[in-house]
Amino acid sequence: MKIIDIIIFFLCAVGLVYFVIDRFKYRDINVYHDKLERLNELRKLITAIEIENGKHENIFKPVGANNIFDDEQTEKYFIYEEKLSNLKNEKKKIERYIENFRLYNKKLIK
Repeated sequence: MKIIDIIIFFLCAVGLVYFVIDRFKYRDINVYHDKLERLNELRKLITAIEIENGKHENIFKPVGANNIFDDEQTEKYFIYEEKLSNLKNEKKKIERYIENFRLYNKKLIK
């Protein structure tokens, strides 16, 4: 029984240390404002890329058996797709950071 109690105590202590360290990450209000600015920039970039990508999507709709695609246009399309996925991943991370910051610092944000 003592081994189980020691293991439970150790896990609780590790969880408490992790929680305290995690809270330090969300203390700087300047970082929060920088992340908000970056989030706005990302939203603009994603919108611009989606609009540009929408122009190229019509190229890849199959019309017949003899479709010939321009290599430059296909490269451009796939570059846009890759950029878009990277920007969306970064946007998710920033949104998660902002959400956690708001949870920990409700009084600072007003």
